[in-house]
Amino acid sequence: MSAGDDGLVLNFATDTGPTRTMIPINQKPRGGRWKDRMEERRKIKSEIWKARKQTDRQQTGVMQAKHTDVRASESNIGTQKEQSQQALSTVDNGNQANNTNRRANNAGYLSQTNRHIVSSLFTRNPEIPTLPQSAGQENRVSSNAVIDTSSFEGIGLNAGMLEYMSNKMDIAKPTAIQQNAIPVLIGKPIQALIAGADDSNDDGEFDVERAANVEHDVFIQAATGSGKTLSYLLPIFHRLVQAGASATAGQPPSRSLGTFAIVLTPTRELAQQVLETAQQLAQSAGSRSNWIVPGIVIGGDKKQSEKSRLRKGVTVLACTPGRLLDHLENTQSFVVDHLRWLVLDEADRLLELGFEETLTKILALLDEKAKRRVRVLGHRTMETSLELPRRRINVLCSATLRDNVKRLANESLHNPRFISATRIYGNAEAAAAEVHGEDVAEENSMLPMDVDSDQNFSLPSQLVQKAVVIPAKLRLVTLVAQLRNTLRRLPTSKIIVFMSCTDSVDFMYFLLAYGGIVPETSDAQTQAEDLFKTLDSNGDGDDGNDSDDRFHDRKQPAPATADLTLREEDITLDSSVVPGAGLYRLHGSMLQKRRTETYTAFSKARHAAVLFTTDVAARGLDLPNVTSIVQFDPPTGIASYLHRVGRTARLGRSGEASLFLLPSESKYLTLLAQKGLRPDDETMEVILKQMAKHEGARKASEWQLRAGEVQSMLERFVAFNATAASLARQAYLSSIRAYATHVAEEKHVFNVRALHLGHLAKAFALREAPNQVATGKGNNARADDTRKEKKEKRERELAAKKKPKFKRGNDISEFAVGDISAYYAPRVKRTKDSD
Repeated sequence: MSAGDDGLVLNFATDTGPTRTMIPINQKPRGGRWKDRMEERRKIKSEIWKARKQTDRQQTGVMQAKHTDVRASESNIGTQKEQSQQALSTVDNGNQANNTNRRANNAGYLSQTNRHIVSSLFTRNPEIPTLPQSAGQENRVSSNAVIDTSSFEGIGLNAGMLEYMSNKMDIAKPTAIQQNAIPVLIGKPIQALIAGADDSNDDGEFDVERAANVEHDVFIQAATGSGKTLSYLLPIFHRLVQAGASATAGQPPSRSLGTFAIVLTPTRELAQQVLETAQQLAQSAGSRSNWIVPGIVIGGDKKQSEKSRLRKGVTVLACTPGRLLDHLENTQSFVVDHLRWLVLDEADRLLELGFEETLTKILALLDEKAKRRVRVLGHRTMETSLELPRRRINVLCSATLRDNVKRLANESLHNPRFISATRIYGNAEAAAAEVHGEDVAEENSMLPMDVDSDQNFSLPSQLVQKAVVIPAKLRLVTLVAQLRNTLRRLPTSKIIVFMSCTDSVDFMYFLLAYGGIVPETSDAQTQAEDLFKTLDSNGDGDDGNDSDDRFHDRKQPAPATADLTLREEDITLDSSVVPGAGLYRLHGSMLQKRRTETYTAFSKARHAAVLFTTDVAARGLDLPNVTSIVQFDPPTGIASYLHRVGRTARLGRSGEASLFLLPSESKYLTLLAQKGLRPDDETMEVILKQMAKHEGARKASEWQLRAGEVQSMLERFVAFNATAASLARQAYLSSIRAYATHVAEEKHVFNVRALHLGHLAKAFALREAPNQVATGKGNNARADDTRKEKKEKRERELAAKKKPKFKRGNDISEFAVGDISAYYAPRVKRTKDSD
C-alpha cells in the first residue's frame, strides 16, 4: 500500500469461470420529454433481462461441466452431444406443438382479441390447513332401521292395505317413528271411547265434544329418511276405508263429498312424491274404496284443469301453499266442508321459504268454513262416521325445532302430542329436552317451545360423512374423479350433486354430458392431441390404455362440438366424461312438466345415474336407492346440510355424503362438529390417485398428469363450444353471487373476499381472466345483451328527439307535391290573451 492510494485496496477477481455480464444500474432517467424517458426505461429493463438470461445460461454450463467426466472419450463426448441435440429437438417440437395447440384454440369459438390463460393445476395453490382429527364413524349399525318389536297388524291397520304394502311396496315392518305416530293418528283413544259404556247417551247420539277432546293434534319430529310420509298417510287412508265401510245410511261415499285430507308441502317435487304414495295406498284399499281419489294442485298447470279436478272431487289433496290459498279464495267448487286432516310436511322449510303469512290465511279460511258446517245428528252417514275425527286434525312434520316452528305449533295445534322416534311427549318442553339429551318430566299442560340455536341434529348412524378440502383450481377435476370412482365401485349407483345456483346446474349437466367428445379438429389440434398421448405414455411411444381411450379416443361418431346446445326437452343425457352414467338436472327455473318428468325418470332409473340439482331436492324427497351425495357447493346453513345428506341412507340402507370445501372454508368443519355432524377427513390426492390407478397409471406420480389431462379436455371443449362458454360464464358469476347468501353466523367462514377469482374460474373450465368474464369481454352473453339493449334504447330516444312534430292536416291531398311544411303557417307561441 502506497502513501497516495488513500487506503484503498483493490480486489480483482481472477476466477477462470465465465465472465459475469455487468448489469446496468436501474436509475431513473432525467431530462428530455416524457416519451424519451419512457423509451430509456424500456431499454434499461431490456438490457437487465438479457444480462440475467446470459448469466443464468453461463452458470448452468459451469454446473454441467463440473459433473462431466473429464476422462470421457471423444466418441462418448460426440454421443452425448448428439443426444443433447436430439433432446433439444424434442423439446422444440413439444414447444412447437404447444404453440400450435394454443393458436388452434385461439382460432376456435373465442375471438382473436381474447387471450387464453392455461395455468397449471398444482402451482400457486393455497396451503391446505391441518384439520383436527375427527372421532370417526365406527358405528355403522343403522339407527333408522325398521323395528321388529311391533307390526302393522298389531297397530290395527286395514288387512287389505297391509297385504298390498307387503306384496307391492315391499313394506312389512314399521319404523320407529311410524310405530309411535300411527297409533295416535289412527284414533286408538276414539275407538276405546266408542267401545266404552259411557260413550253413548240414552238417545243414541254420540258425545261429540268428548270425542273431540280425546283426539290429538300431532307434531312429528324425526331424522330425515325415517318414514314420516307413511306415518300420516297410513292412518288417513285406514280411517277413510273404515268410514266408507261403516256408512249404512244417508249419502253413500262418493267423490262429491269433497276433500277430507290436505297435505301441504314446500316444493312441487315433494307434493308429487306424496301424490304417488297416496295413489299406491288408494290402490291397496280395494274396489270398494274407488271413491278415495288422490289429487294434486301445485301450479305450473292450467288453472282450469285444476278447477276441473276439484269440481269432480279430490279426497286426498297434495298441494303447495300458494296454489291452495288461490283455490280456497276463488274456486267455489272446491269443497272442504268435511276436511278432517291438514298436514304441514316439512313445516320448517315452509316457513323458511316465506309461507308463514300464506299458512296463516289458509288456517283462517279453513276455520271459517268449518264454522259454517251444518252438524248432522246421528253417526250412520259418511259425514258423521265415528271412524273419522270429530274435528280437523292438524299434523306438523319437521326434522328440526326452531323458533318459527314453535310459533306455528302454538298457533295451530290443539291438545297436541309431540312424537319422536323414541317416545311420545305430552308437551313441547319434554320433546325439546330429548334433542339435548336431557331427562325432563312431562306435564300435561302446553308449554312454550324454548329450543336454543345450539341444538344438535340427528342423522342415521350408518351414513358415512366425508369432507374434502380442495384448492379452487382442482374442484372440477376432483368432482369428475369422485364420480368415476363411485361408479367403478358401485356400477348401479345413484348420485346427487348439490350446486348453489341454477346456472351451475345447467353448466355442469351440459359439460359432463358432452365435455368428453373429441371435436372435429384441424391438423394443428390433432398434433396437440398426439402430444397429450405422448405425455400419457411417458415417452415410450405405446399408449395401450383401454380405459383412457374411452375418454379421449371414442370410436363412435361424435357431432361437432360447435353444434351442441342445451335443449329443454332433454330429460336425461349419457355422459361422455363419466362413462356409463345417465345425467339429470333439477332446479326451480325449469318448466313444471320437465321437473316432474326428471324427478320420475331419476326415481325409476335402474342404471347408474347422476342428478345435478339445487336445494329444491334437499327437502323431503324420497328418491329411491340414492347411494351417494356430493355437495360441490357448501350449504347455506347447518339445517340445509342436514337435509342434503338425508337424501341417502334412508330406511336403514347405507349411504355416503362428501362435502367439498376450499382451504379458506375449513373452519366450517368446526361448526359442523359443534352440532354433532363432524365428517371424516378425506384428501384430494387420494381421490385423484384412485382415478389414475383405475385408468391404467403405471406410476403413482402420474396422478397429476391424469388430472391435468382431464382438466385440459374440459377446457378445450368450453373454448370450442359457444353454449358451453356461455353457460360457464353465467355459472361462474352466479356462483359468486350465491356465495354471498350464506347466513350471518357463517360469514366469517364463507367470505367472498377470500375467494381467488382466477382460480375459481378454472373450476368452471374457463381460460379467461376474471375481469374479462365480469365485464363481458369474454363474450359474456348477458353482458352483450345488456349493452345492446342500452345502445338501442339510446338510439330510439335520439331518433324521437330528431323526429319533426307537425300538426295533422285534413286538407292535404294524397296527390300533393312538395314539402309538407309549406301547408302550415309559422308557429307562434300561445299567450294567455289568445285563450
